[in-house]
Amino acid sequence: MTRVTLIFCIVIAAAIGPEPAQADPCGMVPPVYTGPGDPIERVGAQKTFVFYKRGIETFVIRPGFRGKVEQFGMLIPFPTPPAIRKVPDTIFSQIAAAIDPPEIVVYANRWGNRGMLGGMGSGARVKRKSGKGGLEIRKNQVRVLREEAVGMYEVAVLQAGSPAALKRWMENHGYKYPKGMDAACNDYVKLRWCFVAVKTRVGQKKKVDPRPGLRKAKTGLPAGGSFSGHVQGMGFRFKTDGLVVPMRLSAFNKGRLRNVVYILTNGPKRINKIPERVVMRQIPGWKLYRNLTRPLPLRVIGGTFKDISKWQRKNLSKRRDPTPFNGQAAELFSSDILAARKRKLSHPFEEREKVLLNIGERLGLRGPAIDKLNAKVIAKSRNRAVNRVLSQLKKLTMTVVDGDFPRDVIAKDNLRFAWYRMPRERNTPARYNARTLGPGSVRRDGVLYRGALPKKPSEMRYARSFAGRHAPLVLSVATSFLVLFGGVWFYRRRRR
Repeated sequence: MTRVTLIFCIVIAAAIGPEPAQADPCGMVPPVYTGPGDPIERVGAQKTFVFYKRGIETFVIRPGFRGKVEQFGMLIPFPTPPAIRKVPDTIFSQIAAAIDPPEIVVYANRWGNRGMLGGMGSGARVKRKSGKGGLEIRKNQVRVLREEAVGMYEVAVLQAGSPAALKRWMENHGYKYPKGMDAACNDYVKLRWCFVAVKTRVGQKKKVDPRPGLRKAKTGLPAGGSFSGHVQGMGFRFKTDGLVVPMRLSAFNKGRLRNVVYILTNGPKRINKIPERVVMRQIPGWKLYRNLTRPLPLRVIGGTFKDISKWQRKNLSKRRDPTPFNGQAAELFSSDILAARKRKLSHPFEEREKVLLNIGERLGLRGPAIDKLNAKVIAKSRNRAVNRVLSQLKKLTMTVVDGDFPRDVIAKDNLRFAWYRMPRERNTPARYNARTLGPGSVRRDGVLYRGALPKKPSEMRYARSFAGRHAPLVLSVATSFLVLFGGVWFYRRRRR
């Protein structure tokens, strides 16, 4: 494995051999297996979204890997039992588009019919009494607090009395417990944290289009076959006394520990004991809100807006709609803000979506088509709940951290955060673009338009004048002068 798993412990098993596959934690620790080489390899940098406000924290993950495996899962420590939900598979690209929206490029029609080408051109520590109110648990005991199915995952929320008890439970349920994890697990046990064990069969991860009469789909991975790609994204929302990300076990990973972390909370942040240079962007909430609600920027090449033909302007409003690019990010931010406002871990529309996902899994149906149908079913209740709180995003700040985390630092403690304002000269899309995870190319050709556009070119020319920009004020002043002079003229005429 060459890439890091940020918060969680990925669980897999080799698909070769007649023996039943067992899930093998390998995201935070080296995998335990027989045979040469690593059984899987990480795909891309590990991305994580973190939200914290008023004691409610959310983090979202969507791991990707490739290798000859059938089973996949996670083992994640939490200070309190979390609510679990599926998130859209494109959530991280949508978060990136909320930070740096794409431009819509249009070629002016000045020199003939060239067409409309182009496209997108606070750091409080968690109290050691986490899990307060919970019952005492014996050293050799594992208590299953909750079991549920979430889409392609089977989930169990556990409380363990010792690492040995946790190891025994994992082995009895098809997981392999690697060496080296005892010390970190023992610290979590002493803090009375819980663990979430997740498992699924990645051989089923395919796009299965629904069709009449379809009741079962053969989606298993053939013996010796391989899987490459991302599995279902997951969101975890839980109560905590302060913003914290538990990732100590990731120090056991081989290779680079590159992480991309999106932190949405009160004020700009940095991660304690991690170099400040890995803080790449900080976006105030009012800019995020503007990017989510205002039409996408328009760049006109080879002329100005007045040179765009009528047929080019016809679908311009639809093309500039930000919803297809970052609408899922707006829903994610809003649902978390609403949870913090109501002090609830789960919303009714999220629970209903899980029911629909589980029905699809029973029928062997999974993929973008099914997700789209489920989204339509819950759209009304979801939109009604989250749209009214999106404006509260203006009070928050998004911080983007991207870099290699020092292995010796993260091995000692969970990630904790402090207030930090990055230098203004570094906080630009040219230095770091969220959509490319690197320096962004600054396009300077053409004319860039932001916000609403006039309906007619004549209105554009009028808007560029002083009277056009201040039409209401000019009209009011002109009317006042007309009334005044008219009154004076009428008075003098009456005196005669």
